[in-house]
Amino acid sequence: MNYFFDEDKVVEEIKKRNAKKVLLQFPEGLRYFSTEIVSKLEDKIKDVEFIISGEPSWGACDIAEDEAQILGVDLIIHFGHTPYTWYYPKFPTVFIPTESNLKIEEKVIDETKELAKKYNPRKISLSATIQHAKLLPELKEHFTEFEVEIGKPSNPFMLDGQILGCDYKAIPLDVDLHINISGGKFHALGIGLYTGKPVINIDPYSKRAEDLTNEVNKILKIRYSKIMQALDAKTWVIIQGIKVGQNRPLMVKYLEKKLKEKGYKVYVISNKVLNVDTLRNIDRSYIDAYVVTSCPRLPTDDLYNFEKPVLTPGEARMVINNKLEPYIFPW
Repeated sequence: MNYFFDEDKVVEEIKKRNAKKVLLQFPEGLRYFSTEIVSKLEDKIKDVEFIISGEPSWGACDIAEDEAQILGVDLIIHFGHTPYTWYYPKFPTVFIPTESNLKIEEKVIDETKELAKKYNPRKISLSATIQHAKLLPELKEHFTEFEVEIGKPSNPFMLDGQILGCDYKAIPLDVDLHINISGGKFHALGIGLYTGKPVINIDPYSKRAEDLTNEVNKILKIRYSKIMQALDAKTWVIIQGIKVGQNRPLMVKYLEKKLKEKGYKVYVISNKVLNVDTLRNIDRSYIDAYVVTSCPRLPTDDLYNFEKPVLTPGEARMVINNKLEPYIFPW
């Protein structure tokens, strides 16, 4: 395994809480190791029943509280994330960050420096997902030719430089270039949308560095086309998420109030798992635009090709204020 699941910490927490029935929750990508983890835990602790959640889990905002109550478990062990910025589970939950054991090879660092050169940056930021955040101080030592900043996160549970797909508080805005460590493009693209600055992603799994700036610019063009369409919208649907960490009633009320003040018709629809088929089953000819308050990555990543504008809360604010600059992402 390339990850540290910290089974000893899991056993310690189970014993401390005297839990006899435990639900193990894994994000996509880590669930592959779930049966091996159960076998290791069963070797370390007896008389405890383990159940693996097979439901999708997209972050620390998506804790299986309903599932845990239905199954009658005593404790949730949530692997792969630290607690969420705006929400902590009401159900007994232990977060196991599940850090990666991978290192960044010297050749990948050299690739990153070559990609950075074309921007001639004076100051750069370094960031990472929780799996790789402990690599940031070491990586900083390789970029001494630049002024380097590793930002402070939005809550004390997160590490310096750690970001989420919807939380970029650890990203300083007064830099020339952003370098992110994460598997795939997802988090780095979010940094580009949040900052409007060049972004390079270091992927420890593929062992390569990639400049994603052009890809971010392409996404921005798509997003602005959606915003421009929504400027003429008269009938809106606000999607209120009902996953426990994605329910934002105050945001829904704010958007509903502001849209109605402009004389628009507004419908509020609750939803747990949102996709294109869900929208098509809701859609009517008189509905002009949608705004998603559950997860701001849904409009940019999964729903961008829907036939009508599907906006993030930040984009909806741009429409409400009739102000196209600056681009607001995510909230």
